[in-house]
Amino acid sequence: MAIKTPSSLGLCARDDTEMAIRALGAITWYLKQCHIDQQLLTMGKFKSYSPPDCNESRTLTSTDIFAKHMVLDGITLQNLDILENSMGEKEGTLINKLDSCCTPFGKRLLHQWICSPLCDLESIRGRQEAVTQLMKSPHIVQEARAALSQLPDLERLLSSKTHPDSRAIFYEDKIYSKKKIIDFTNTLNGFKCALKVALLFKDADIEFTSKLIVQLTNIAPLGNFPEMEQSLHFFETAFDHEEATKHGHIIPMPGVDPEYDSTMKELSHIQKELDEYLISQRKIFGTKVVYFGSDKKRFQLEVSDTAAKKAGSEYELLSQRKGFKRFGTQTTKDLLSRQLATEEQKKNVLKDLSRRIFEQFSSRYTDWSRAVQCLAVLDVLLTFTEYSLGERETCMPTFVLPSNNIKPYLKISNGSHPCLSSMDGFIPNDTSIGCDDSASLILVTGPNMGGKSTLMRQVGLIIVLAHMGCRVPALSCELTPVDRIFTRLGANDDIMAGESTFLVELSETASILQHATRHSLVLVDELGRGTATYDGTAIAVAVVYELVRLNARTLFSTHYHTLVEDFKNSKCVSLNHMACMVENESDDPSEETVTFLYKFVSGPCPKSYGFNAAKLAGIPGTIVQRSYEKALELEKQVEKKRVFLTLMGAKDVNVSHLVKLMPILCSL
Repeated sequence: MAIKTPSSLGLCARDDTEMAIRALGAITWYLKQCHIDQQLLTMGKFKSYSPPDCNESRTLTSTDIFAKHMVLDGITLQNLDILENSMGEKEGTLINKLDSCCTPFGKRLLHQWICSPLCDLESIRGRQEAVTQLMKSPHIVQEARAALSQLPDLERLLSSKTHPDSRAIFYEDKIYSKKKIIDFTNTLNGFKCALKVALLFKDADIEFTSKLIVQLTNIAPLGNFPEMEQSLHFFETAFDHEEATKHGHIIPMPGVDPEYDSTMKELSHIQKELDEYLISQRKIFGTKVVYFGSDKKRFQLEVSDTAAKKAGSEYELLSQRKGFKRFGTQTTKDLLSRQLATEEQKKNVLKDLSRRIFEQFSSRYTDWSRAVQCLAVLDVLLTFTEYSLGERETCMPTFVLPSNNIKPYLKISNGSHPCLSSMDGFIPNDTSIGCDDSASLILVTGPNMGGKSTLMRQVGLIIVLAHMGCRVPALSCELTPVDRIFTRLGANDDIMAGESTFLVELSETASILQHATRHSLVLVDELGRGTATYDGTAIAVAVVYELVRLNARTLFSTHYHTLVEDFKNSKCVSLNHMACMVENESDDPSEETVTFLYKFVSGPCPKSYGFNAAKLAGIPGTIVQRSYEKALELEKQVEKKRVFLTLMGAKDVNVSHLVKLMPILCSL
């Protein structure tokens, strides 16, 4: 059913686009405040965005199962420390680890790639092939990076050249013009260096067969890099760059602008007439005669008092000084009038010339912009290469398109945390989810501080890197594409929004359950810690059942060991834990020594060793011992309830059964 437009003139938003129009209004207001609304809105680059959740379902046999990009929401970016850590800084983040870009526009593109990794396998493999070939030519990589590091921020400089002349100017005109010309010459010099970067790959001693590198570095029509040598030569020879930056206006070279050449020819002719007239006046007065004056009082004939007696009626006395008189004639007035008019014409020509030069440059905006985009992509690919060469062990991920016979899976061998892999002593781990007939959900247990959260972030970041087309820190990595990564990590409230820790947990969990698909990756860390034990356990169990039904690849870590009991016999759930070694285990937990092995192994962990964390935190031993005794008491109560419920739930209760259970009840 079509949605009717409220206004016959089409001036009102449709019912289904009202919120979008309101958002556009807010954006327009902000752009206006920044004085860039005319620059951006006049481009008219608007397109309708359809969220992945709204896309119609496609058959698994299609190569177009996934959207162009993976979805990473703000919660995932925050929980995985992709752009900022928990302190709001960049230290220890993925972008801080990757970002060695040489250009500002390369850095901005890297930020964009990290926030929206690819899902299109052809594009991913194109980047992988490019990085692989670049790794085989480290000398070319270093030369290209050295050349890129010399470039100014061409993207920003280029955008400043597209400003309309009618915009408000908040500078003194002379200062503003000088700055604009300096920026213009810097832009031209930058593109000259950019052309050298492209030619560097053309003249390399090896042939790059990567389709992406060919597109980025070959000049059209062989590649996407625009042909701009002739244009750069024209702008280089059109005017004296040094003089232009010095005086704040462009003086064209002869032959560049006919109107300017005509004006200069007229000025030269006037000067010639002035010189000839001065010679004739010297003959009349029989002595030295010079021009005096400035601006509109120029060309006064200055002669000595003695010679001034020869002046006739056509000479008008304009001024005098001791021993000298200054005259004007109709000829000097005419010449001055012509001089002033021609100088005004020259000023207007120069002013319009700058506009026309900038306009001529802007007419090729598409080409300049395409060159910047090529350099930005090349810069990021070189950054991926630097990262790959700098890590101890990396591999290129292998992507497999899912089908009716291939379910979504993930297999990482000897994987390391991308931001911590270079640390001495970091323990790599294998992670396998959904492979062969294994379960798509792994229930992760283990001691406090045993590395569960680190492992989950490690898997998430490896997936992000893989979808960006970069090598990953692992011995091998094989997976089907991931359409979206969901995270429920950490425990925190939102005071400003009036949301408790538990409400924040449930809000994030609700988003997962509403939007996750079988192609998603779900990372849930200790769901339910923000409420009572039984409530938290019950919700965690229910969520696990729902995630099993969704069949999404999931790592679900928990300290609720009753979950282990509930799912220990389930074929849909695998039990794994972070291994540890316990020494001096006794009734006094303060005497225990727990050594974290940080290895992800199969099977459940018997307990969480929370008292060890208390000891490491500096809690006094007496308090730790008292806590341990209380824990034993609570465990006995729970065991009594379990046995009692087992007894009462038995269908055939007989005396012999009761006799067998009585010793157990009495011992508790």
